[in-house]
Amino acid sequence: LQRLVENGEKAIDDLILDRQSEELFLDFKRSADNGSGGRLHENDRNNLAKAISGFGNSEGGVIIWGVDCSRQASIGDVANAKVPIHNPKRFKSWLEGAVSGCTVPPHSGVQHEVIESSDKKTGFVVTHIRKSYLAPHQCLKPLQYYIRAGSDFIPTPHAVLMGLFGRPPQPFVFHMWSYPPAHLVKKVVVKNDRTVLAAEFDLEFRLSSYGPGLARDLYVNLQILPPGPDSTALVMPVDTNNWSGRHSLGRFTNLVSNESFKLAPMAIVNPVTLRFSLVPPFESALIYEISYGHGGSPITKIEGRVKPEVLQAAYDVLAAASDQEKKEAGHQFIVTVMNIKDPGANQDRKA
Repeated sequence: LQRLVENGEKAIDDLILDRQSEELFLDFKRSADNGSGGRLHENDRNNLAKAISGFGNSEGGVIIWGVDCSRQASIGDVANAKVPIHNPKRFKSWLEGAVSGCTVPPHSGVQHEVIESSDKKTGFVVTHIRKSYLAPHQCLKPLQYYIRAGSDFIPTPHAVLMGLFGRPPQPFVFHMWSYPPAHLVKKVVVKNDRTVLAAEFDLEFRLSSYGPGLARDLYVNLQILPPGPDSTALVMPVDTNNWSGRHSLGRFTNLVSNESFKLAPMAIVNPVTLRFSLVPPFESALIYEISYGHGGSPITKIEGRVKPEVLQAAYDVLAAASDQEKKEAGHQFIVTVMNIKDPGANQDRKA
């Protein structure tokens, strides 16, 4: 998905050139009318519904709309040719409008991205269907449960469905950032008695839960390396009543929630706050690695390596900002430094 979004039509050309086959996480679809009708074609709606059920009930996946797929005996279904969609932005809006009526329950983890052709009139749409934590999802047309198996969506017999989902529901824990804008502060570097302007900010690391069930035995591991000897990055545990942990070797912090603590669906907890003071010149990259999860869940990792020149450019923008621009420049500095993909709203800027 990232490669498609970043490289656009070239990424699709590469898939066709490489004879990319459909597999567990990738499906190619040619629109029934190439998006030229007055609404989403019924065949496209049915294919979307089947994919939402199949990918959502499995491990998630990506559909590329606007690519013809041919079956070859030796390697299976492979990308064969581009069949661009007329007005892909309109086609995307049709897909978005159809999602909620495709399955029961509806799947909220479906997003669509437009890839425009060079003529700006045609293009492709990429649909990303995440693994669902509200599964199983039943397709409405036809009325059936699906799972992804190899390169196909196959109907799921009742016994298989019970085997897959006849277990206690597992919550999905995700992270968010909350931060006020960064600001410049005069400080004295003791070792050389130098007065500098440090870019300082606090970054609250928050956890929340989605889906049924209570999350227990949560954990957060952090490792942060500042970009030079005059810069600092402090890890400050916040909720010491519900979390315990340790700090080792000057850069590793490990936190685990206490046995009595439980994270309810849609509740938010702030186990730790990061406090940065970044002082130029930046001699090395700012490196950080944060991992988190809960008992029984896979590990989620957030990793970053921000080059010195990127830090310096962001610092220069912050330093040059006028009084009217300082708040937005301060927020943008943090977004750049921490490589936050989706800044979100003004108060709680989500990762």
